[in-house]
Amino acid sequence: MAQKASVDNLKKQYEQYDQMYGLNDLLVNGVLYINLHYNATGYPFMGENTFRRGSVKVKNDNFSPVELKYDIADQQLVLKVINSFGGVSQIVLRREFIHSFTLEGGYSFEWIDNDRLPASFYQVVGNKGFRWLIKYIKYLKIPQGTQTNHYAYTKAYRKYYFERDGKVFDIRNRGAIKKLFPDKKKELKKYFRAHRKSFSAISNEDFNNLLNILKDA
Repeated sequence: MAQKASVDNLKKQYEQYDQMYGLNDLLVNGVLYINLHYNATGYPFMGENTFRRGSVKVKNDNFSPVELKYDIADQQLVLKVINSFGGVSQIVLRREFIHSFTLEGGYSFEWIDNDRLPASFYQVVGNKGFRWLIKYIKYLKIPQGTQTNHYAYTKAYRKYYFERDGKVFDIRNRGAIKKLFPDKKKELKKYFRAHRKSFSAISNEDFNNLLNILKDA
C-alpha cells in the first residue's frame, strides 16, 4: 500500500513538472550529475544532500518553482528532473547559461565573472552597486590521521565582499566594514554590541539589517 502511494506521488510530481516545463530545452540542458566521490564523508552541497525549492534564471527566462542542489565545491547547480516513468534524474545545468538562482530561506545568487572577483556564484544581498557579495566555499580533503584514499568535504566557508560605487571591497571582519563606512562607525558598533556573534556567523537577516544601516552613508 505504501509503495503504491509512493508511485502515485511520483506520478503526480511528474504531471505537475511536465505541465510547467515539459522537455524545455533551455532548462533541461546539461549533463547527468555523477557523484565522483560517493565514498567521501559529507556532501559538496549547500546544506545536506537534498533538493531545495527555488528558482533559476536561464538566459532571459525564469523558471519557478524548481528543485535544486547548489554544489559549492564545484560551483555548479543541479536540477531535479522527473521523467514520465516517475524516475528522478539529476542534471547539471550549463553554467554559462545561468544568470541567477534562488533557494528557499531567502537566498539569492548570481554568477559573477569580472576582473574584480574570482568567477563564482555569489549570494547577493542588496541591489547592484550597493550590496553584499558572499562566496561559499567547500574543499575535498584527506583528513589528518585517516587513510590516504579517504576523503571528506569540509564545512562551508564564506568570504565576504561589499560592492560600492563600482568597486568591490574585501570584508574580513567587523573592523573592515567600519573602516569602509567611517560615518557609520557608531551605528555599526551599537549593532554589533547588540548581536554578539562572530562576523562569520551572521545571518541573512543580519546582512539586511547592516545594509539598512549603511544605505544613507
